[in-house]
Amino acid sequence: VPIFWKQFEAEIKEAAVKDATRYQQDQHNNTKFREWINELFQDHYQSYQVQRSAIHPPRLEVILKVLEIISKRVNYLRRISLSAAPPLHILVSGGSVASGVACGVNHVGLNHPGRLHQYTECAWPARLEHLFNQVLFNGEEVVKVSNLAVGGANSEIGKVLLEYQLFPDSFQLPDIVIWSHATNDAKDKTRTYFESISGFVNTAHNLRICDDHLPLVVMNEEFFRQHNDVSGAIYKASNWFGLMGISQRNVISHKIFANLDNDDYVNRIIGQTGVHPGMGGHIGASWTVFYNFISAFTDACDYTTSTRISSSSPMSIKSTDVTAKSVGPYKEKDYGNISSAEWKTHQDKIREMCLSEEPFTSSSSINSTAATISSNHQKQLSPCTYAFMVNRMTSVSTSADVNKKMNEVLTSNTGWKAEGFPIKQPRAGFYAKETNAHFSLKIDVSMETKYMTIMSMKSYGDNFKDTNLEVDVTIQRNGASTLSAEAEEATKKSSKYEVTGYHGTKTSIHIPHKFELPDGGAKKGDIIVVNFRLVSGSYFKIAGLAFCRY
Repeated sequence: VPIFWKQFEAEIKEAAVKDATRYQQDQHNNTKFREWINELFQDHYQSYQVQRSAIHPPRLEVILKVLEIISKRVNYLRRISLSAAPPLHILVSGGSVASGVACGVNHVGLNHPGRLHQYTECAWPARLEHLFNQVLFNGEEVVKVSNLAVGGANSEIGKVLLEYQLFPDSFQLPDIVIWSHATNDAKDKTRTYFESISGFVNTAHNLRICDDHLPLVVMNEEFFRQHNDVSGAIYKASNWFGLMGISQRNVISHKIFANLDNDDYVNRIIGQTGVHPGMGGHIGASWTVFYNFISAFTDACDYTTSTRISSSSPMSIKSTDVTAKSVGPYKEKDYGNISSAEWKTHQDKIREMCLSEEPFTSSSSINSTAATISSNHQKQLSPCTYAFMVNRMTSVSTSADVNKKMNEVLTSNTGWKAEGFPIKQPRAGFYAKETNAHFSLKIDVSMETKYMTIMSMKSYGDNFKDTNLEVDVTIQRNGASTLSAEAEEATKKSSKYEVTGYHGTKTSIHIPHKFELPDGGAKKGDIIVVNFRLVSGSYFKIAGLAFCRY
């Protein structure tokens, strides 16, 4: 790796600065810009320095599978007559840092959108894609990186995104999932350690449950300037599950924290002195992740060469260790339960389907699970009757999109409004801004639906103090309309739930609140009626709703 890093230094620096700002002419005319990029690489991201970032290596079999995908893609691009081979697909799940907030901020005078503006094109995931394709493949699209990071998202929000597949239309399931929720997970060390991360990892693995190895899950800790209690949890998860673990903090944090009183020094490394790093932080993050993949690829190639494994069957290498997907949550403590019984049953049924020689049909005894997986045993269909979450990369990213999605099921509304923007603050969502604001939904159930999840914001701002949302859910059974009024009323089952909007932590994050629907949930043909009312306070934000099987 050190030889590679030195030999391709010019290409690595050039690829990382591609689309550094929206103002290309300004970028090309700024001589300080390239001088600074060279200084950043030479002083802080030499091979011996970036080596500090390796927390845990990925499993050999998984990397060989990744290399096999890359090889097929390269061969296809060279000979179009071969069977189509899609790019290696990397999904990034994270919070505001990964989404690109402040990623254009710099100290060399380049124009940028603003300190609190999200700019996905200059965030480190976009730079990572450039690094792969420009440095290794002469600009051809061999690797695709999808950045689904959402401001204020912790591992639990990331888990919901994966579990309910709240992806863009025609989304290819990922070969690699990169977790980058350290900033927001650092708020609750115990919950993160025993519950949130392990829940995310298991859900990511289950995206392609019929594949013994993919997706490769990567734990990635970006640099963020605040007290951090999550690094140990990242190491623990990487080791326990056999994941690839990376930490940019290990590369530069000792330099940053030793010089916090020297703004010029800090800005030259990360772009700005704040929770959200600027351009230097994002360029460095992309170099760090890229370096670790090159290291993993090199190790795999060295091993196959030294053991003289046939290139036609790289997966003939087998480990005696347990597979990452078979590892459950931490056992040192009995802390919480990361998944419902229904989710575990669902997993077992899908595994049964994967082991069968023929795809299950709708007449199968487990057709409720068969409905969620396609005939190729890979692409799982949505397990939800109705679901959305605001995300710039999906079809629900603007206030108009939120309004359209809500109107699909909205029956009445007083005091709530779809507002906000895809990039700048305030972000798009469904907002209440007056006391006693209320709205009602009517959802026609298309599949067995047992759970309701509300993705809402929690914050420390004065407008969030004492906010409390009351949610009343009623299930109207199919066929009840043929009964007498008294008998019909007797068939309705209801429950009430509460969601608060305030917390004392000095940050604003989105939290998923998952509730079990009354009377065992709704069946296909039933109707779910939900009434939301702000019973205290005058401000609330909903960023997503999901009514799902598990």
